[in-house]
Amino acid sequence: MSIKSLENLTTQACQGVQFILTDVDDTLTWHGRLPEQTLAALTRLTESGIRVIPVTGGCAGWSDMIARTLPVEGVITEGGGCFIANTDGVLDYTFWRDEAQMRADQADILAKVQQALTAFPSLRLARDQSYRLTDVAIDYAQDVKPAAIEEKDACVKVLLEQGLNVKVSSIHINISRVGYDKFAMAERVLKERYGLSEDAGRQQVAYVGDAPNDESMFARFPLSVGVANIAQHLPVMQYPPQFQTQQPGGFGFAEFAEYLLTNR
Repeated sequence: MSIKSLENLTTQACQGVQFILTDVDDTLTWHGRLPEQTLAALTRLTESGIRVIPVTGGCAGWSDMIARTLPVEGVITEGGGCFIANTDGVLDYTFWRDEAQMRADQADILAKVQQALTAFPSLRLARDQSYRLTDVAIDYAQDVKPAAIEEKDACVKVLLEQGLNVKVSSIHINISRVGYDKFAMAERVLKERYGLSEDAGRQQVAYVGDAPNDESMFARFPLSVGVANIAQHLPVMQYPPQFQTQQPGGFGFAEFAEYLLTNR
């Protein structure tokens, strides 16, 4: 499928957008930083009445900070394991399933991951593992420099053979129990918190991302946008975005926000 430039996104489609769901690492950020253009874009979107919900594989501890400090509705965190809602400055955590069971599952997964990592010396647990509530993350390109691409691919294969839910972001391998992903939690949040049907979601929701772990979102939301740096992942993606920005990371997100607001 050919990915279109933003100029192919119609005014009618822009006018229908009421929600923007977005990845964080290398989508809102770039080289680990939040560009000022990104923060300005988030502020403008919120002031225009568009609800923004980051959807990240990042840890709950980091997502708690994002939910408290950025102009967003809340954060779907740990690849769909939990939604942290911000209601008038008060945070509420909603887990995919019973929290105690998810924590028990996490401990079991961690033991399996640590055993697998003995075969891949370049990989390590992500520094934020202590701040995760539902999943396990392996760093292959965040603090691991240069990125350990070949070991990442081999490790993913080993973990998938164990029947685990494995997703790859631009920096981490995220591992959890099978049964949920970014889209599953997004669908639940949109329906239960905002009363949005599946059909309405296809008209009112835009998704922005940059990596293979965004495929479940790209596949289900017709108005899907990849920032420019998604290009390196396209050869291995079954479900690419419909549109692509010219700029990478947070600069690309700001580019999309500007186009959207200008054409409403």
